Amino acid sequence: MNALCISSFFVYPLKSGMGQSIEEVQIYSSGLAGDRTYAVIDDTDQILTAREHPELLTIEAAILDKYICFSKAGDSITVPRNVKSSSMRSGILFGESLRGSELSELVRKWMSNHLAVSCNVIEINKNFMRQMKAQTHDITYTDAAPILLTSEASLEVLNNSMRLPVGMNRFRPNLVVSGSQAFAEDDWKYLKIGTCEFEISHHCPRCVLTTIDPSHPEMGISKEPLKTLSSFRKSANEVNFGVYLIPKRLGTIRLNDEVIPE
Repeated sequence: MNALCISSFFVYPLKSGMGQSIEEVQIYSSGLAGDRTYAVIDDTDQILTAREHPELLTIEAAILDKYICFSKAGDSITVPRNVKSSSMRSGILFGESLRGSELSELVRKWMSNHLAVSCNVIEINKNFMRQMKAQTHDITYTDAAPILLTSEASLEVLNNSMRLPVGMNRFRPNLVVSGSQAFAEDDWKYLKIGTCEFEISHHCPRCVLTTIDPSHPEMGISKEPLKTLSSFRKSANEVNFGVYLIPKRLGTIRLNDEVIPE
């Protein structure tokens, strides 16, 4: 078996937006630099996700130093980041209250036009960090924990059980490892990657978002791969795939870095 290493990793600057494949990234206590630092909020203060608005998966957000660029189908808008004069906005995500700085009216018009719903974008900063439910630890607009890890071997086992295989982008991981046994990550307690160290927090329960093809979000929710996954990965009322990590020693990780589990 090949050495256990990072085969790919991704950031999602906009919650439910398009992922960006990168080759190195700074690890903060709240996760990968730039990951889920923006979220779309509607006029009723609800945070929008691709579960209800699959078209979010087609919107790319790129952090360009002091600017954030949103783009879709050749149309883009670039505005400053970390604008101190921006107004604070409160929103609701899965019944939980959160806060962020509201972006400009130009962003409101651009995003509302592309999502066909009146909405704007909010940006998180250190004053608006959320807390994990199970413990006191900062997170951004991610669902549950700072970092999500999956493995190529686990996806291969799933795809071998399906008529039509799916890509790893269905599961929206931050880190993907190669060289492990399928679902070996279930039993890991601690990881070293490069100079960084991570604690395994908990398994990731999957939802209907996995059934939306990011390449064809207009097709909406389907049954797979959640149906097949539930046939052999169901525990209580959860269907698990991947594990959440909490950073314990910060630094930079790079593509092909060795992963050392404990």
